[in-house]
Amino acid sequence: MAHRSHWQQIKSYIWLVFGGACLFGALVFWAITDKQEDLVEVEKKAETEVELQIQPEKLSTMNHLGALLGEVKPLDMMTRAVVTAQHESEFRGSKFIADEKNAYALELFRVSDEAILKNFLKKQADKSKLRYLRLSGEDFPEQYVLLYGLYRNASDAKQALADLKIALPPSVKPQAVEIGEYQPYVNDLGSDELNMNAKLYAVHLKTVPLPRVDEAQIAAKRAEAQARQAELPKASTTTTTVTRRDAEGNVVNVQQSQSNADGVQQKTPAAQPEVTDPFN
Repeated sequence: MAHRSHWQQIKSYIWLVFGGACLFGALVFWAITDKQEDLVEVEKKAETEVELQIQPEKLSTMNHLGALLGEVKPLDMMTRAVVTAQHESEFRGSKFIADEKNAYALELFRVSDEAILKNFLKKQADKSKLRYLRLSGEDFPEQYVLLYGLYRNASDAKQALADLKIALPPSVKPQAVEIGEYQPYVNDLGSDELNMNAKLYAVHLKTVPLPRVDEAQIAAKRAEAQARQAELPKASTTTTTVTRRDAEGNVVNVQQSQSNADGVQQKTPAAQPEVTDPFN
């Protein structure tokens, strides 16, 4: 056992010396080959057309902001909104407000849903004095205002308010307002403006007397037609003779028929020939 342990120690020393020699050789090789050289940038040239197509595109830089203003125009906040086929004929817009800004009207009520206002209008028999507006703004919630009448001053509007006969719920309190107060909140085209470009045509019908029937002319035409028919030549008659023979060629029967142009046939029996028996 002592001899084996001594041999294992010698073996370990040999491996240790061999590892140290390999490490020393690696350090010497690194010291010899380590030389500082300048890096050279090599530009690779495209060898095929496919490589040319996938080259990154160089974009020109912008030196100032707002270069796309000519391509994408900013929103024009002064443009009036046009919403068709949604409002009733009593809907009014900014033109109505501009024309009647100094007049007064009765504000019956305000709602946020236009359907409620439309249902109220459908129940009214007389809509000639009813109009409604859509109010909207940056910090103003969308509302629909129903107006009644047009008055020159506030006193006339208050007098009309006292004589108002439209049935409203007790919680609704109408009031007289100046139409110009709505101008900052109205930016629509009214139904009256949308129908201004439509041309109306009137059709005037005139009475025209019916032509009189001349019985004399009809009788003359009828007489001429009968005279022409009488002058036509009589239709010819065609006579057809049918002769029947037996197997030996002897005449058995003879028939004659006549037909005219109208297609009427008349059969005339012919004389029966004498049949002789060849065996007698």
